[in-house]
Amino acid sequence: MRILVEPQNGHDLDRLITALLTATGVVHRVIEDTDHPRAADGLQIVGLVADRLRALLTLLAELRSDEELALVTQVLAEATLLVAEDLGLESHFAP
Repeated sequence: MRILVEPQNGHDLDRLITALLTATGVVHRVIEDTDHPRAADGLQIVGLVADRLRALLTLLAELRSDEELALVTQVLAEATLLVAEDLGLESHFAP
């Protein structure tokens, strides 16, 4: 299954940006929608959201090889660090 990402006639970087913006919005909604105890701290909420995402993304892990997932993870991590650096947040990430 190939998902079309806009702009279809644009550059791959533009499609990456569209995919990142879309994924960020969806993950934000998952965070907002995940039930958690009223007194839960940030770490507990992150754990609950991670569990929910793991359950939702299991099919993706079954359909893709470890190498494909590793490449996507690396690109996402690199993009995150580049944006974090622009925001002055690079110190929040371990080297």
